[in-house]
Amino acid sequence: MKASSYPGFIVHSTVRRFHLKQKDLSSPGRPPPLRELEGSVSSIRAIIAVLLFILVAVLGSSASSQHWDRTITIWLQQSAPAPDLFASVYVFLGNAEVVVTAAVLAGLVLLFRNRPRGIAALRLAAGVTAVSLLAVLLKQLIPHPGPPEALVRHILRFGISGPPGYSLPSGHTMRTTFIAGTVLRRYPVLAGALVLCMMAALVYLGDHWTSDVLAGLCLGWACVEVALGLTASRSPSR
Repeated sequence: MKASSYPGFIVHSTVRRFHLKQKDLSSPGRPPPLRELEGSVSSIRAIIAVLLFILVAVLGSSASSQHWDRTITIWLQQSAPAPDLFASVYVFLGNAEVVVTAAVLAGLVLLFRNRPRGIAALRLAAGVTAVSLLAVLLKQLIPHPGPPEALVRHILRFGISGPPGYSLPSGHTMRTTFIAGTVLRRYPVLAGALVLCMMAALVYLGDHWTSDVLAGLCLGWACVEVALGLTASRSPSR
């Protein structure tokens, strides 16, 4: 080989080794750094959401918070005295038995047509079930009474009633936030609108105080981040 061809040979060999190294980094046996970063970010956001939930739960027991809870409920009911039926139907659709049943049925049907989507629907049902059980458990532990019967204005009252307890956090808000943050995360405007409508409907109907739905929002967000972190850790590299 001529001496003048040495530089070109060295450059070609270096470029080739670089491409082989990049290919090795993206091989199925090694998870990409981006997945690890996404998992770490989700963990940090989950911790922040849990801390916010604790803050809301602590402040919710104060006299000032209770005053604002009652003031906001009365103001909302007086400002929007018409949508009782719509709000009742919307809250009913957010019941655990409705959401979980719909997700399970969709998953079973999709398993025969699109297996990955069917499995995703069944995982959603499992996630919603876990979120709902967490809400029920915390309602037994956190002393935070809900609105009195005088402020309740439900037209429709269907669904399975859980064990008697307190009202913080809102299970409906947790479920809606979980679905919005997982299934609808690519549509943030729609996801945000669904969550805000559920929160407003629950306060309007006298099902929950504002502090209840804010706590549900924070804890639902934490559940979303946990789910996204688990998904990122399970996802195969590309």
